[in-house]
Amino acid sequence: MKKSTLGKVVKWSAIGVDVACPLIATLSQFPIWIHRSSEATVSGTFLLFALLSMLPFAKQIATYMKSPSAWVVWGILFALFIALRNIIDEMVIVCFVGLLSNIVGTFVYKLGEKIADGNSGDGSK
Repeated sequence: MKKSTLGKVVKWSAIGVDVACPLIATLSQFPIWIHRSSEATVSGTFLLFALLSMLPFAKQIATYMKSPSAWVVWGILFALFIALRNIIDEMVIVCFVGLLSNIVGTFVYKLGEKIADGNSGDGSK
């Protein structure tokens, strides 16, 4: 085996170890599926740590992706959005509730400022 071929094999083996070990640890520590009524969704914690585990592999793919074809880009985006769809649906609800509560909080805060300014004790408004 040539040194260049052996070097590539060793490099890819290292990337495999870099990806596989944290991914296996993630699989053993976090549930992949969360059951909710009749639906099963991907655990956000699992997804986060799985993505972190894939960083060394992602660096190699980034080198390959410097000039990807259009179908490769669309394929990657499709897979990414399918994986994130359930989390995005949940985050939409969280963001909507946050929006409404912050709108109400703004009015309550302004009311508190108005009350505090009106009761300064010097008789002026």
